[in-house]
Amino acid sequence: MSTQAAGNVPSDIMPQLARLKPYLFVLLRKGRNYEQPDTMKIIQSEHLPYVFSWREKGAIAVTMPIRDETNIAAIAIFNITDKDEAKKIMENDPAVIKGIFTYELLNAIGMKGDTLD
Repeated sequence: MSTQAAGNVPSDIMPQLARLKPYLFVLLRKGRNYEQPDTMKIIQSEHLPYVFSWREKGAIAVTMPIRDETNIAAIAIFNITDKDEAKKIMENDPAVIKGIFTYELLNAIGMKGDTLD
């Protein structure tokens, strides 16, 4: 954060801002084939193993399915910041390939070390 942009930040918070880290936020939306009869089978047998393989490699920090009735199916936070690299990961997701999901990649920042309980 630039000094000018931080001009109104209380001085006791400034050291915490030094822990900001860039991430990529992924917004996964229901695609054109989301309502097909075999959608859940594809999500469970193809999409989930694919996502968990990238979690094991450290590329994905958080994944969260959305439970509300909306066109947003899930969110994810990538540890990687290279949009081209993330796009390759997303474009090879079996559920994206099959039109079950579409996605949007957004640059984000968060506090390094934050966790979910």
